[in-house]
Amino acid sequence: MSSPSVMYGPDSLAYETYDPVSPAPGVPVEGGSIAHRGRYPLGTQLVLQDGRKFRFFLNGGVLGVIGDVAQTAVVVTTDVDMTPTAISATVNQLGARTVSFTHGAGTAVINQYAEGYVIMSLAPGGGHTYKIAGHAALTSGGTAEVVRLAPGHAIREAITIVTDIDLIPHPYSGDIQLAATITGTPVGVYVTATPIDDFGWLATRGICGTLSAASLTIGSPAVALLSGGTAGAVAPASAGTQPEVGRVVRIAAATEFSAIFLTIDG
Repeated sequence: MSSPSVMYGPDSLAYETYDPVSPAPGVPVEGGSIAHRGRYPLGTQLVLQDGRKFRFFLNGGVLGVIGDVAQTAVVVTTDVDMTPTAISATVNQLGARTVSFTHGAGTAVINQYAEGYVIMSLAPGGGHTYKIAGHAALTSGGTAEVVRLAPGHAIREAITIVTDIDLIPHPYSGDIQLAATITGTPVGVYVTATPIDDFGWLATRGICGTLSAASLTIGSPAVALLSGGTAGAVAPASAGTQPEVGRVVRIAAATEFSAIFLTIDG
């Protein structure tokens, strides 16, 4: 499936929600196309005539609440620091279109990481990021499990059993309400009540009504507190480490919705 990375459309499009594609895509063949599960590729940007921007996303396990800030899915700790399969002449070598590894103590459904990334987090081969086309279901502790790489990707530096690998979902896959003590990166604001496991659009740039947890100041940053915040809400900045969601345009009382000029997207 192909689609432009940037779409231009009417205001109404930003409020649409979509069921996953049916039938669901199977495991891609080696070198095959990405197993897109939604109408558009995850992260597709929608730009409206007034300059507001949105990103196509897959909602996580809770109904999206209008005006709440959304964050990336919580990292699955058993899917990081995994060991590649013992290398041979044909596995995990330069130019390979798959990555083989021993899976952690958990499972993953078919194509759970499609459109996401496999990152080599320890040398040799450390620092390389590869896009995932898809994979079969991953079993708990399974050996020689495989993810297939997206077109345009092949192993650029051979890896060994010393290399650590991490499976990272696309940042717009399985997004959830921003937690009071954040467990992911802010990625947008819900503009419609997006059902569980459905697709839709998150606001990422421009004016947006956004839940406020405390008294803000016009023109100042509206941020996600690292801890002690209110789920789904922005607050005034009190430390440089707090991720900025936007800039305050109009102030509303705590638990109400301020006008925030979102700055998540450039």
